[in-house]
Amino acid sequence: MKLKMICLAAVAAGAITPVAALAQSTVTIYGRMDTSFENSKTGSLSQTLITGNASRLGFKGVEDLGGGLKALFGLEMGISSDTGASSSPMYRNSYVGIGGDFGVVNIGRIDSAAPSRTPIYAILSRNVEYVIHDAGATAIGTSIFNARTRVSNAIGYASPVIGNFVFRAGHYLNGEGLAENPAGPIRFESDYKQTDVSISYGEGGGPLGLGFGYGSDSKRGGALLNDFKSKWMLVGSYDFGEVRAWAVYNRDNFAGGPLSRSKVDAQMIGASWDLTPTSKIMGNYIRKDVQSDPAGKLKRFQAG
Repeated sequence: MKLKMICLAAVAAGAITPVAALAQSTVTIYGRMDTSFENSKTGSLSQTLITGNASRLGFKGVEDLGGGLKALFGLEMGISSDTGASSSPMYRNSYVGIGGDFGVVNIGRIDSAAPSRTPIYAILSRNVEYVIHDAGATAIGTSIFNARTRVSNAIGYASPVIGNFVFRAGHYLNGEGLAENPAGPIRFESDYKQTDVSISYGEGGGPLGLGFGYGSDSKRGGALLNDFKSKWMLVGSYDFGEVRAWAVYNRDNFAGGPLSRSKVDAQMIGASWDLTPTSKIMGNYIRKDVQSDPAGKLKRFQAG
């Protein structure tokens, strides 16, 4: 409760900071408007459209509490830049937290933009680069590797850099005022819990990057057929100078049945080459088992 009250005070301070306290408080407004004109083809179907690519507007603040402690808050909303509508849900993150020599703790709706970040997505994005505009056809973090980058009613922690290592942990908590589930395995929000941890090497600098993450889900009444149960991910990268290379191995475990997989493996290799200080070319090749088809394989390639 003490932590929660300190964090909530940070929100108020960020909203109504008096002029005299400006030297100890900062509020940053940031955003991105990213719109593309795209053509995608699936079989004989061709589509040309204007797409908003995860555009956003956010506010984040820091309040110096003294004694090496600082209070943190953030609020980031998603915007469809092609229509002007807000995303659903509207807020990509909304958190309060506290930081110090021990690291940082956040509570609320946490994603990769929060100070603690999310454990598994953090090791993936730390080592891997993506082609941004791909008409949604080769999304990696969510559709391929289930990187679990945005969680509500959560608490997250990130350690300081210790010997070039950073440890992260996150746990999804039941929200307030949620009704008991009267229907057995039908899942309400209060039926579900998620825990993720990761350790990352190289965040203090150097050409070598490594990461290992583990995540698990638990549901009241147990997992249903084909429900996700747990995962682990191993990531590595090396910066040779103008060329950078990376690789990922990921395994997701499911409550599989006779016509589906219990273990779904995915692999990726990729590289980038700096052409100038402000431009580069890159590519990724991905293979993934199809969970709903024991013989199925998904293959994707992106370059840009």
